[in-house]
Amino acid sequence: MSISEMVVPYGDPRPPFHRKSAFDVGDYGLGYCANSLLLGCDCLGAIKYFDATFNDHNGQPTCIKNAVCLHEEDAGLLWKHTEYRTGKVSVTRSRALIISFVVTVVNYEYAVYWTFYQDGTINFQIKATGELSTNIFADGEEQAGYGTIVAEGIIGQFHQHMFAVRLDTMIDGLRNTVSTVDVEPLEGEFGSKDNPYGQGFRVREGRLANSAESRTSVSPATSRIWKISNDSEINPITKRPTAWKLIPMNSAPLMAKQGSLIRARAGFAEHSVWVTKQNDEHLFAAGFYVNQSRGGDGLPSWISTEDNIIDEDVVLWHTFGVTHIPRVEDFPVMPVETCGFTLKPNCFFTANPALDVPPSSKEVNKSKLVNCH
Repeated sequence: MSISEMVVPYGDPRPPFHRKSAFDVGDYGLGYCANSLLLGCDCLGAIKYFDATFNDHNGQPTCIKNAVCLHEEDAGLLWKHTEYRTGKVSVTRSRALIISFVVTVVNYEYAVYWTFYQDGTINFQIKATGELSTNIFADGEEQAGYGTIVAEGIIGQFHQHMFAVRLDTMIDGLRNTVSTVDVEPLEGEFGSKDNPYGQGFRVREGRLANSAESRTSVSPATSRIWKISNDSEINPITKRPTAWKLIPMNSAPLMAKQGSLIRARAGFAEHSVWVTKQNDEHLFAAGFYVNQSRGGDGLPSWISTEDNIIDEDVVLWHTFGVTHIPRVEDFPVMPVETCGFTLKPNCFFTANPALDVPPSSKEVNKSKLVNCH
């Protein structure tokens, strides 16, 4: 699992602002921008740090100390039930294992978190913070409506943060299949034979047969998720293939129009999900040389071969992001703006995998009752 590319296009159409569209992976190099983390500031608790070694422009090794943080923290409820007949309460709190790093790309900071929970859930979050990219305007100058006045004479321009992650899946083995899963109301109207009370709904699953067909996008109206399954491994309870599911969280549509250079170079942002056959050369969603690209590199070119992706060694690419309409509260340094996605086991286990997590108690968590009087 890796961040493959990101683009930050700005929405002001007037020159020179039409050129603002940073590719923070393919242009700046996200890893090169990693912070050296500080104990007790960037993450709390029992910390294990990892250094990161890169090459400089002369090909010589250079090290960023404490670039990656590994730690655990309390993550709230894991599961709970109160038996209403007896009043007996069963409650278990969750511990999360978090791998994180923070990068500074000119004005913005991106804090990146891979969080692993005891029920098998994997959550990915990016928290954008730092400083807005602003421009000034003269007294009396009329504003065109492409930004927010965040201070006297200063505008924070409308923009987007679009991220692409590369998920090289291996669900119970190398050969996987990806499907869209949509929840839809039954076609029959209220009073009909098939839906007499009007409340019926069912799940529709559609397998993505080839890489070109895999280009799919979020569908809030049908609560769409994507399922990655292994046909050769059958869950003994459901009698269906074992699987995990991708749950989208933030999926802003790319605002740049067809024909624009931004949209051509950031083709990966046109859809929420793409699926390709695994290829060691296919690492970056916008291609290797994004600064020289005239468009069409990366995912748009890879899916043109229409490779079979049923029961294959596949890579799932997920694009998500936020459309940032700045607030006065974002200036001069903005609070975090969060986006991401979740992966969950979906009929992969035979029961709740967190049943063996010890129940919570005040002896363990050291909670104290505060007397406010």
